[in-house]
Amino acid sequence: MMMLWLHLFGTDQEILAETDKSIYLWDGEPLIFAMRKFGRMCVVLYTFLGGYGLAKVYQRCPNAKGFGIIGGMNNGKRLWNLFTNYWIVMLLFLIIATILKPDIYPGNATDITQNITALNSTYNDSLWFLFPYALLTLFASPIIRLSRSLRGMQLWFFITMALVVKIIAYNTAIPHDSWGRIVLGNIISALGLFFMFFIGAIFANNSLIEKTVKWTRLQVSDSFIVQKLHIGASTVFTILLFGLFVGRVALGASTLIDPVYIILMIIPFLCIERPKWIATSLAYIGKHSTNIWFTHRYILVLTGTAITFFRFPIVILIALIAGCLACSYIINAIKKVTLKA
Repeated sequence: MMMLWLHLFGTDQEILAETDKSIYLWDGEPLIFAMRKFGRMCVVLYTFLGGYGLAKVYQRCPNAKGFGIIGGMNNGKRLWNLFTNYWIVMLLFLIIATILKPDIYPGNATDITQNITALNSTYNDSLWFLFPYALLTLFASPIIRLSRSLRGMQLWFFITMALVVKIIAYNTAIPHDSWGRIVLGNIISALGLFFMFFIGAIFANNSLIEKTVKWTRLQVSDSFIVQKLHIGASTVFTILLFGLFVGRVALGASTLIDPVYIILMIIPFLCIERPKWIATSLAYIGKHSTNIWFTHRYILVLTGTAITFFRFPIVILIALIAGCLACSYIINAIKKVTLKA
């Protein structure tokens, strides 16, 4: 949802222009646009959780060998499932786009090949992340083994070097004007993502999230505010999370702030005791998250600013999620029939 907000109001100026902007910051900037700084953390957050999750998978099969595809982590199957959904979505889009905009789509053979392989996402610029993340998933097993083997100063030195590589990669722009540069650009993007993926693996190896959440809950539950003023611990964590959100919107853009910020935000989020209906709703959306990622930009490309009919940012966001969920059921049905065949 952070990603959807970013692509709706942080990068699409036409949609932003036609959306209600009732709240402005002190410098005259619309709040919905300023929230792009919060939305941009989606890549950092997802990469961290990717490393964390795959490291937890590795803990269940520590004897996995090879580079993931031939090992026991089933990363080959993960990538196949991921790209199967990607190809189904792209095919559906091309069919519709070719009918509606035959002068633009499907393009030439090079355009089609580059998009099929996800090396260059000219049909959907939000999918630039797919191939670099697929590389990290492919090499997850050796990356996680490395995160478990390094200790002390070696580990800190490697983390520092990985951060330096991240900063360099983030500030390196490779023009996609040849196959060689396209491949190089994806490798550099993967190197830029490596830092948070590696940090996620380290957190998982040492159960740092679980330990921190347990310690934080205990400290807040026993604190003066909760005990004497009868304020629920979840209320305190909600206020803290909201404060972090406001702080991130107020701060300027920085590749150094976001890695720290997302870890700070994960802790109070996990400490909040959410009502069952909220947890169920988030879990439901989570099951469709990959398809939401794949489809949301295609929907905007095909419909233009039609979604601004709903006018208000939250309603527009809900409408986009609903549209993506409807598409997700179609994609899953097609995938089920295709795999059976």
